[in-house]
Amino acid sequence: MSDRRKFLKQVTAAAVALGWGSRNLLAQVRSVYRMEGAPGAETTISGKTYLYFGGTSYYTLQNHPALLKAGAEALAKWGMHPATSRLGFGNNALYEAVEKKAAEYFGTEDAVYVASGYLGNTAGFQALSAVGKYDVVFLDDDAHYSLADFVGVLGLPVIKFAHGDPEDLRKQIKANLKAGQKPFVASDGVFPTYGLIAPIPQYLEVLAPYEGTIWLDDNHGVGVLGANGRGTYEHYNLKSDHLLFGGTFSKAFGSHGGIIPGSRVFADAIRAGHIFNGATYSISAAAAASLAGMDILMQHPEMRTQLWRNARQLKDGLRKLGFAMNDTPMPVAAWTLKSSEDMDSVHTELMKRGICIQRSHYVGAGVKGCLRAVVFSTHTPEQIDRLLTALKAFV
Repeated sequence: MSDRRKFLKQVTAAAVALGWGSRNLLAQVRSVYRMEGAPGAETTISGKTYLYFGGTSYYTLQNHPALLKAGAEALAKWGMHPATSRLGFGNNALYEAVEKKAAEYFGTEDAVYVASGYLGNTAGFQALSAVGKYDVVFLDDDAHYSLADFVGVLGLPVIKFAHGDPEDLRKQIKANLKAGQKPFVASDGVFPTYGLIAPIPQYLEVLAPYEGTIWLDDNHGVGVLGANGRGTYEHYNLKSDHLLFGGTFSKAFGSHGGIIPGSRVFADAIRAGHIFNGATYSISAAAAASLAGMDILMQHPEMRTQLWRNARQLKDGLRKLGFAMNDTPMPVAAWTLKSSEDMDSVHTELMKRGICIQRSHYVGAGVKGCLRAVVFSTHTPEQIDRLLTALKAFV
């Protein structure tokens, strides 16, 4: 058996074990689509330029001249990275500048920069004892892999509750929490496949009698939601010592690396953890580009307004075609058709017409998966209408 066939067999087994379904996952593994440049409203994929509605490049900053310039200058000065942890000799002014700017951006006492948004959850969990003692974790049933994978770091019982359901959270807490114990709730701020925003105010009401704490994986919310782009909590105008979160620079901010804003006590506890002192950090180009990305979004709030405007245009258009859409400002729209074959067909036909949306089987997409379109601030109204007109032919 060839190495490739062995690999596909292993992926198939893993997919079945996780309940994803092997056929669709293997179709993605075998995909011939390869991006041949930076993401944008128009993107070259496998030699052809498409009108692109995929990924998470919400402002298409991944190719912004200011980020590229900052990254190139940082590489020239700092090299790729310090090749050691920050608790060794790996700390430098560049990483410190990212944390200082992030604290300013998010309006917090401090912030900690880590190698990726995925690792940010683990780094935060490792430091949790600095802000409280908890007894049981309650995890959203559709939580991102990075939460589901690493919530075990806490060493506590993990109870799942129905996706985005405050009443089921209440039910699970009553059934699984003993008198005097404190709950810890872990959830996405924004769920990536459908762009749904977790109902945090209702969760807080449920947790109030127990003095519980909420941790959000807010990788999709930061930079997009809230008056200042601070994410899900700002979207709801919430601020509390019982509200913690981590985000990423890889989506809205156009760069790479995770960021955990918060109190100085919490930040110092993260710096005492294994992620901070046991891992080499992001390359210098990513750190410098993260600084530039934050500056751009702070100086140009109109970009966020345009993103929300484009999201409304896309979702309003999809509703007119008969698809149910949430009413959040998230620039993510997903829907299903009667069968997997129907969705495969629509995706293929759109690609033939030079329009790329996602045929998604990501977390939260369900057994059949879904069709998913992401709009950027740089899409024009005409480009969004082109997608809607093309979809109308399949309704």
